[in-house]
Amino acid sequence: MKTLIINGSPRLHGNTVALIDELKRHLEGEVIELSAFRSNIAPCVDCRGCWETARCVVRDEMDVIYGDDFDNVVVASPVYFCTLPGKMLSLISRMQPWHAATFFIKEPLNQRPKKSAAILTAGGKGNEANAQHHLSAFFKQVNATGFRDHIVCSGKTDTIPSWEDPEAIAKVAELAKWLNED
Repeated sequence: MKTLIINGSPRLHGNTVALIDELKRHLEGEVIELSAFRSNIAPCVDCRGCWETARCVVRDEMDVIYGDDFDNVVVASPVYFCTLPGKMLSLISRMQPWHAATFFIKEPLNQRPKKSAAILTAGGKGNEANAQHHLSAFFKQVNATGFRDHIVCSGKTDTIPSWEDPEAIAKVAELAKWLNED
């Protein structure tokens, strides 16, 4: 079992990382973590090279995702202004080659099926609906299903840090149990 966790938070010790650490405590198998803020992942520049080959011409840490060598994918991210942070959206934009394979080249890639889940942290009212919309598009591109039923949200982090949110912590443990199932 191999789980890819994509960390969409710029903070090294914040609410999102606390829940990622809790998830990793319960996960079995290999865990690979990519940071939208610290990994070497360039944004899509719409060069359209992928319109001919269904491969991105940029070689960077996105190759971990393009390699399609994982059974589970979890996106853990804060919610800023009702959506994902810019660096996370930038990473998602790099799914253009897989989109091009389907819609421009007309030869969809045969990605292996995988499970998907999301961990979202937000202050105030949460307002994670737009974040879920973007995540839905990303998970569809990587052929990952299940995230709509497997979302953990710690939605009042401006008053209760995620590491003190018993409901979020319990849901992360449940999430790990589901991801560990074959």
